[in-house]
Amino acid sequence: MRQRMAVAVLGAVALTASLAACSKNTGTDTSTQTKHKPQTSSIAMDPKDSMGPAKAVPGAVRGGTFHYLEESDFEHLDPQRNYVVDAMSMDQLYIRTLTMFKETGDGTLTLVGDLATTPGKDVKGDCTQWRFTLKDGLKYEDGSPITAADVAYGVARSFSPTLGEGPTYIQRWLADSDEYNAKYKGPYDGGAKTPPGVTVDGAKTITFTFAKPQCDLPFAASLGTTAPVPPSKDTGTKYDRRPFASGPYKIDKYIRGTSLTLVRNKYWDPKTDAVRHDYFDKLVAEFGPSNVQQTNRVIASNGDDAYATQYENVPASLLPKVTGDPAVKKRMVQGLSPFVSYLAINTQRVTDLNVRKALNYALDRGAYLQARGGNLTGQPATALESPLTIGYQKYDAYPAGTHGDPAKAKQLLGGKHPKLVYAYSNVSANQATAVVIKNSLEKAGFQIVLKPVDSSNYYDNIGTKTNPYDLYINTWAADWPSGSSIVAPLFNGNTIRAKGNKDYSYLNAPDVNAQIEKLVAEHAEQAAPEWAKLDKMIMTKYAPVVPIINTSNVTLSGTKCKNVVLSQTLGTPIFYNVYLTT
Repeated sequence: MRQRMAVAVLGAVALTASLAACSKNTGTDTSTQTKHKPQTSSIAMDPKDSMGPAKAVPGAVRGGTFHYLEESDFEHLDPQRNYVVDAMSMDQLYIRTLTMFKETGDGTLTLVGDLATTPGKDVKGDCTQWRFTLKDGLKYEDGSPITAADVAYGVARSFSPTLGEGPTYIQRWLADSDEYNAKYKGPYDGGAKTPPGVTVDGAKTITFTFAKPQCDLPFAASLGTTAPVPPSKDTGTKYDRRPFASGPYKIDKYIRGTSLTLVRNKYWDPKTDAVRHDYFDKLVAEFGPSNVQQTNRVIASNGDDAYATQYENVPASLLPKVTGDPAVKKRMVQGLSPFVSYLAINTQRVTDLNVRKALNYALDRGAYLQARGGNLTGQPATALESPLTIGYQKYDAYPAGTHGDPAKAKQLLGGKHPKLVYAYSNVSANQATAVVIKNSLEKAGFQIVLKPVDSSNYYDNIGTKTNPYDLYINTWAADWPSGSSIVAPLFNGNTIRAKGNKDYSYLNAPDVNAQIEKLVAEHAEQAAPEWAKLDKMIMTKYAPVVPIINTSNVTLSGTKCKNVVLSQTLGTPIFYNVYLTT
């Protein structure tokens, strides 16, 4: 999910991108498509910028129980396995990483040191070696110190084939290979606790050494790969149930599929944290309510629901009720996110290029968007990159208008009626869009079989190379706003493995792979237009997906739940500055 840029050793390196102004609702009219506003992303190398405490939120008070509503449970809580934004947002409350984006809500993004005193030192000045020094006073939930060796161990366990669902940037860079765990497979079964290319000096210094320049390392270090894990607390795949806390909260109780309860970590020191607060006493996440139930409960704001926020978007049926009441509308969080929703085509199964092109012509984006709630929830998309990506170029390889061109699709099919299995995450919002996809594709002559998949295992399922599906939705955002974290993870066939894939279309085209390898070695300013060209080439030559919409977030909070904001990096609400009123 993000961006690639040159990094200086001192000062701040700024890069301007067209990001959306995403913050709490101000009461202004949001009935039209989200306006874009230039935003600034920078790396703060002055250690003062990475030290806490975080700037106080005006009017914030301490205390109370914050309630969170989501239809299904998180896929993973283990930070090394976590790569889905709902859980990544929750992770920020109890997990810390080497670096982190500071989001002020005014459009400024700054990468700061989280566990580290700065976002890293480019030791040789050529991005081949990065050194991080941990802050003083860092402690786990039991009061024991967080060490550089624990960070190294966290990186080490991310090499394990059994924990392969998370991001793989750092692993691939260290191994200098897309087959990053072909030799070193992590600390299990006798493997070293520190991976090749990583060295630890004392309790506070960790160094990453790469065969090639990796100027994105400060950004990649903000992902869960660098979360510290004490070896004595590691339970392998069972760590998903009880990660050991390094942030302001810790897990008190977790009932899979039902609820998650967080309470304060008394050993977290706000003086070490430039980003987070611990305003509320407790967080209770409830899994099960549909998007309709969530919205109705938060609109009413009775009892605990007054202190609640919802994860699923407000459904189309309730948007008029939310936007038509000024008092409710003020509690809405809305804005264009960095995500693009694609209909991924499993090219292992759908091998005919004309069939894939026909799918692009056939899909009714307008109906899909309407099923989500109209323009408040997104914009039709035809490119792989989001408009928020540096260097984004708008194009349409298969011009079919907002509602598709069934006649053109039929022409490409040449009288054939391909039978395709469409898998979707089985939550209420996706049930509605599944019907839209089925209807629009069948108008063009396809036969579509709907296959609901358990939401808590959806990405694990479609990320398995031998999955039995032809079509499925992938919604993806850059890990930093550059094509290097969009096109590279989604379409590099060299990264395909048995499980944990991000190349959900399973495209493995040598010319695409080669161009990706070339561009990832370049700085963002140079590579941005070339990523856009590659975006267009992939769609024109191979049609491995159908871009559907650039998504917007439309969620609601209760009357006593304050300062829920939309993250410009995650594209989902974040909670470390939330406070509650009486």
